[in-house]
Amino acid sequence: MSDQTKDIEELRNQIKVMEVFQNFLININKKLEIKDLANYLISFLKQSFGVKYCSIIIENERYSLDPINDKKIIETENRVIKEIENNKELILLKNIRNDTLVHYIKNEHDLALISIPVLLENKIISILNIYDELKNINKKSVELLNYFLNKASPAICNSISHNKIKIKSYTDDLTSLYKRDYFFERLMYEITNMNKYISIMMVDIDYFKNYNDKNGHQLGDYLLKEISLLFKSNLRDKDLTCRYGGEEFIIALPETDSASALIIAERLRMNIENHNFKLKENQPEKKVTISIGLVTTITKEIDISEIVKEADKNLYKSKRSGRNKITHSIIINKNLSGDYF
Repeated sequence: MSDQTKDIEELRNQIKVMEVFQNFLININKKLEIKDLANYLISFLKQSFGVKYCSIIIENERYSLDPINDKKIIETENRVIKEIENNKELILLKNIRNDTLVHYIKNEHDLALISIPVLLENKIISILNIYDELKNINKKSVELLNYFLNKASPAICNSISHNKIKIKSYTDDLTSLYKRDYFFERLMYEITNMNKYISIMMVDIDYFKNYNDKNGHQLGDYLLKEISLLFKSNLRDKDLTCRYGGEEFIIALPETDSASALIIAERLRMNIENHNFKLKENQPEKKVTISIGLVTTITKEIDISEIVKEADKNLYKSKRSGRNKITHSIIINKNLSGDYF
């Protein structure tokens, strides 16, 4: 091949890359939802660069379209991310099975891993993880990947900002739990689409006024936030938690039968009773507790207000019978409910 022919071929390749790049920028800037952006970016990289597997981390969430996402892979990525956070430079592992950085994880895949941080104003906003045969990862492709990713950083930032604004619109400022309107919208969806059952908890902090009056409103806010964190750590990702008002909360447990709901409610009650809250000695019995009204429905043919009313009635029974208790009932159909516990 003559030098002139090589030059023409190289020029064609450059034009092709520029066309791909222009389309990439146009499309990625249309993606406001983080999940949509992440999936587009992964699909683009796999198609344009021919990488075997990849994942991307944005706002501490991992996105991947590949089957290679087992616990060891995620643990490997977490270990690599810690290194990247320290030096803000890409990391290449020649083989994740035996590389010294992650050999203790005992990966079962013979793959190279390259993790590339996406930077904006010297701040890491995302990390891309690419898995492939080492022979397929070369300096030129890595430089091109870096170029594409850093040009995508403003779009990633826009998506992150959009997500934060959206979350703020449907979460309570103090507790970061769902607001009522959004919660009931989600609850309606869960009831309409449930397979067998759903359980609802109404939760009230016992003697909250006493805590607030004796310790001040600032400590009262602390208690609400701390209990909200305990909700998140003791509930499942699929559960919905809402600040219903004041010191009262409502929790939806999708596809959760009565026995399982009681286990979850009891775990929550005990963990809060045993938690070392500030100034808990100022409370009756020197501890912070909650009362719970729990209801399980096995029918979709019921209005949300009726379920909430039943849960609220059970909460009142728990409060009236001494607090720090759970009262549970089951709604069998629109006209029939029975006490369970």
